Amino acid sequence: MKNTEEEKKPGNGTTKKILAIVVAVVIVGVVIAVEYPHLAPKPVKQQSLAVYPGPAGPANSEHLLGGCVIAEANTAGLTSSQVSAENQFVAYMLSPEVQFTCEQATGFIPISAHNTTGKDVPSIYSSSNTTVTITYFTSIGSADYKTTEKLISNFENTYRNIKISATDELATNIVTNVEANIHAGKTAPIVVSIDNLDVGILAYGTYHGASYLANMTDYKQVVPAHVIGSVTSLTHTELSIFHAIPFITQIINTPLVWIDMTALNSIGVTHEPQNYTALYNDAKALDKKYGRGMINFQGHGGASTPTELYQWFVQYGGNPVVFNDTHDIQAMYYIYNLSKYFTPEYKTSYWATYKGLAANKYSMMDYQWPGSVNLKTVGMNTSAVSGNNSVLNVSIKAMSEGVFIRDPVPWISQWQIFMDDAWTSLITSGHAENYSTIAHVLSKENSAMFQYIESNDNYTVAHDYETGMYKPITA
Repeated sequence: MKNTEEEKKPGNGTTKKILAIVVAVVIVGVVIAVEYPHLAPKPVKQQSLAVYPGPAGPANSEHLLGGCVIAEANTAGLTSSQVSAENQFVAYMLSPEVQFTCEQATGFIPISAHNTTGKDVPSIYSSSNTTVTITYFTSIGSADYKTTEKLISNFENTYRNIKISATDELATNIVTNVEANIHAGKTAPIVVSIDNLDVGILAYGTYHGASYLANMTDYKQVVPAHVIGSVTSLTHTELSIFHAIPFITQIINTPLVWIDMTALNSIGVTHEPQNYTALYNDAKALDKKYGRGMINFQGHGGASTPTELYQWFVQYGGNPVVFNDTHDIQAMYYIYNLSKYFTPEYKTSYWATYKGLAANKYSMMDYQWPGSVNLKTVGMNTSAVSGNNSVLNVSIKAMSEGVFIRDPVPWISQWQIFMDDAWTSLITSGHAENYSTIAHVLSKENSAMFQYIESNDNYTVAHDYETGMYKPITA
């Protein structure tokens, strides 16, 4: 995505070479970038690097989904032919053949668990229909957009009476363009692929009482067979929230946990921690063994830290949107205790931070988007790993355990600022606020969020926020 808060940063186009392991071991040679001769045992020169979905929280093991959704603008006066042309293009972009092509080039995970071959796109728009031009906005990012251009060219060669006028835009520009077209009463069909958070302004927004996005009630017509079950469930949950289908999950990413198994083996642990109690015990033992924290966390601030906290709060059974749900507070208690075992690098870690894993700076990278990780740069011999243990299959395994997306409320960016403020005062400031003030700090951020919504929206929306109406969209 281009200039978004998450998902795949940076786009390097090399994810097709990224393979990892679930339980199988891959031995790699590693150059130790930093040594601690007085604090730690001399590190081994070989490591077993592993990736897995991560420890299940006390309440569930659902996993955060990022990535793009695809939607159609609710432009007035479209003919049935124009709507059918839109649906034909959406069906093509959602097809397994296109999705798996994108996965190879960009690292985004397909919504279908099967890469079917042949003509897997349903026939919606007839070759005898009039020629239609569709405006297509995407925010995939310049490097990955080259793949999109090739896919569009293939589409136009197959559907010669549908022309696609495509541009790669910042997500904020897509929102502005859709709003402007609708305000001007334009009748041209518009399709957008946009970050699943940025779509919120359009999904929740209305003009003259109508949503900015069309209700894709025919979504079953455009989605492929064999869609991952949890993704289908998300669409159904979306319907219960919006009373419509304003968007469909298109390309996805889910953060995974990356581990140096050699370090775990050195403390007598032979498998990845499966719950938070095991994670804490392993962190404590690693700290004792190496004389320093060995758990990394995306804690540099900005959007990446609130996103990771969102994952933790949900897995504790909380509602991170409101900050101070009982389970939110319990999650922060746990993170506060775990933070004494954080590596010093956590204060600068963000999307695409992972190389310290091979440099022995830490033993566990707690949640990192696979689209950001190129294991060749940390020395993993990808050719020795079978396809069954690829990052793609680990991601699909995670999604089969359950997924959720953040409710794309229009004020999500401000929420991130407030959550980052709580993180800073409780954790990165050197525990300026102590354990006993955690509930107070989170309640303070809840109040700030309420006041912000009331000032920028109205009391009704703020009241709905306070009562928990806005919450993760789970499946």
